[in-house]
Amino acid sequence: MNVGIYLVSNYPKKSMFLEAVEICNNLDVDFLEIGIPFSDPIADGEILEKAAFECLSKYDTQDFFESLFEAKKLFKKRLYMMTYANIAYSLKDELKNYNKILNGIILADLPVREAINFEKQLDCNIIKFATPESRKKDLDLAIKNTKDFIYFISKRGITGGSFSLESQTIEKINYCRKQAKVYLGFGIRNANDIKEASKIADGVIIGTQAAIEIQKGISDFEKFIKSITK
Repeated sequence: MNVGIYLVSNYPKKSMFLEAVEICNNLDVDFLEIGIPFSDPIADGEILEKAAFECLSKYDTQDFFESLFEAKKLFKKRLYMMTYANIAYSLKDELKNYNKILNGIILADLPVREAINFEKQLDCNIIKFATPESRKKDLDLAIKNTKDFIYFISKRGITGGSFSLESQTIEKINYCRKQAKVYLGFGIRNANDIKEASKIADGVIIGTQAAIEIQKGISDFEKFIKSITK
């Protein structure tokens, strides 16, 4: 079971963000997803939205991207960047430099059909999404075009909340897993959630709870990572 942590770049401040990256490396987190704060984070719940706005008040986009290079020096396994299509497209030339250190890019506002087109334009690996509302033809597109894993959003709505899966969602996850790896995100907070998710998925991504813990302090964040990787 792969466990990934989502960190907002430079949250709550750059030094703590980099400490958190190093902790994740030392405690065997399987991969990191680094979020580039955006002014209209439509997929984020209240906690991650607040984190993004707080960072935008202190840093600019270039700061966030520079921190990716520093994170790569500290984290030796897979590293992904999460942002939105507007940022990715406006910086498509610069992104060529980041493709060298990233295993993939996650664009939270792109359905799978558009993600395939973006992938060609940006010449990079874009992680394909699936959701409880995805139609079979969209699932087939995601399966056919994945180079890594399918990011399956476990529930309708935004990040945060509790972890639960509807029967139709489980059916769609099982369908995808016949031909591709599936990682679950949204609502996964602790070791119990990871245990439940491991029954039907290949990996999980934890974001909201990671932001809550690092906001408390770096020691709380370290205890949290220990609790989900032991």
